[in-house]
Amino acid sequence: MTHPIAEALEKAAARVGRSLSHDAAEAVADMYHSVGHGTEQVVKNIAEADERHAHELITLAQKVAKNDGKTGRGSRKRVRTQRDARSKIDQALGGTREYDVEMVVDSSKYPESAQHIREAQRGINSRGGPDPRNKTLQPSILRIDTDGADKNRLASLRGILTRSGKDRDEYPPAMFMEGGTGASVKYIDPSDNQGSGSAMGNALRGLPKGTRVKITVR
Repeated sequence: MTHPIAEALEKAAARVGRSLSHDAAEAVADMYHSVGHGTEQVVKNIAEADERHAHELITLAQKVAKNDGKTGRGSRKRVRTQRDARSKIDQALGGTREYDVEMVVDSSKYPESAQHIREAQRGINSRGGPDPRNKTLQPSILRIDTDGADKNRLASLRGILTRSGKDRDEYPPAMFMEGGTGASVKYIDPSDNQGSGSAMGNALRGLPKGTRVKITVR
């Protein structure tokens, strides 16, 4: 079933003779996933937009979906373009979005990191091994706090010994406020861990403290 915000955007695009990808419409709808009653106002604002504003909304929607999961060259620019577009479309529609940018972890490039994220977000936590006592669903939306990374890393890795040929992967990562004590820590391949960590750090570098990042696996 199409989300009402996505449907309203698609109708607005048709009204002004523009094309809008389904992914773009769904990306904007996802911005307001937990708004509840506020969704009605967002739909109303889209429906009532005049021609000029409708064109602007379609352009912004396409930029919101611009983060295609590629974490190599140009990923930082895509993340910032997406963040700015989210802010502008939020102002235009009078909504309240859940997060500011989306960080996509490519499961074909970093399969072990991606699997750890999936598990932790589903409440399958590890402390160097399965931790049946901790069934906490780790959050998918995290807040940047690079200043606290060293402190968080010490807290999350406390009591978990190093292992030859393996890295200790943390989720939530230490660069976020939600990292540290209580994080899931799993032994994974070093190249996988360092590759995904580098990709995430590079893409999000320079974003201010408190920026809300949705971590998604594809």
